[in-house]
Amino acid sequence: MNCKNPNINNPKLDGRILYINYDSPEPSGGVKVIYSHVSHLVKNGYPAFVVHNQADFRLPWLDCDVPILYAGNNLQILPNDIVVIPEDHKTALKAFRNIQAKKYVFCQNHFYVFKGLQNGDTWQDYGISNVFCCSDIISKFVRSVFDYGEVPVIHNAIHLDLFKPRKKKLQIAYMPRKTPGELDFIRNLFDRLYKQYRQVPWICIDKVNEAKVAEIMSESAIFLSTSIYEGFGLPPIEAMACGCIVVGFHGDGGLEYASRVNGFWCEGGNIIECARTLGHVVSLIDNKDKIVDKIKNQALKKAGEYTFDRQKNELLDFWSKIYK
Repeated sequence: MNCKNPNINNPKLDGRILYINYDSPEPSGGVKVIYSHVSHLVKNGYPAFVVHNQADFRLPWLDCDVPILYAGNNLQILPNDIVVIPEDHKTALKAFRNIQAKKYVFCQNHFYVFKGLQNGDTWQDYGISNVFCCSDIISKFVRSVFDYGEVPVIHNAIHLDLFKPRKKKLQIAYMPRKTPGELDFIRNLFDRLYKQYRQVPWICIDKVNEAKVAEIMSESAIFLSTSIYEGFGLPPIEAMACGCIVVGFHGDGGLEYASRVNGFWCEGGNIIECARTLGHVVSLIDNKDKIVDKIKNQALKKAGEYTFDRQKNELLDFWSKIYK
């Protein structure tokens, strides 16, 4: 990432809002959220941009038309620009350290904070004006650990027109990216304990676009969540919006939406309990137990709170106080 200040003699030039993003060829919830922020801002008249590093890079897995700039093209940073940096983007923190522009951190995962900050550094050492985040759990963490009086929250949103229930199949959808070893154990233990359900299909969701993710979730009766060290965790709440019964872990960040009435949530890391719970839930669905519809309805209700209107309103309220 190669960024520098140009020689600017026009202090009246309106500054841009530049969201630094990763060149992520594979699906990433955090990358998707940044695109959502920029889309809202542009539609409401703000000069906002996503900034990728590699020239002409485009996300192959997300259909979202927003203005993009490229740091690899010697991006010129204006003195009245506002730069938004992910909490774990060490390269960007260093690149912008001595740039004379207002800088913010957008923290989407408190467990990744020290990928960006190391050796006792603070965000203030990098000229960061303030921090905002995407969940109440992250806000509480940052306020308590880094002594910020206020860490505003712009809640995440789900594309509820895309992530919605369809006719269900008794199948288990899952994502293998973060915990392949744990998944392998859970599946093998499930097969060992519940031989009668060995024929239930396991549907892998990996390296596919958002529409395909929604299609698989919408048709699946169960979503197995192996979330770990999450700041929020989009897949489980997207699965809830699709009418899946979620079984598994909330990854800490998912505590924002996970409760005993809207899913079968297991003790973090207890993969034995998870496999047994999964078998129990398959049995409930197979036997058309009434508890399944109760859990599903509560899950749909909770997922319905994560609207783009709420995200937009919180985002515009936040930026209206800064961009003056």
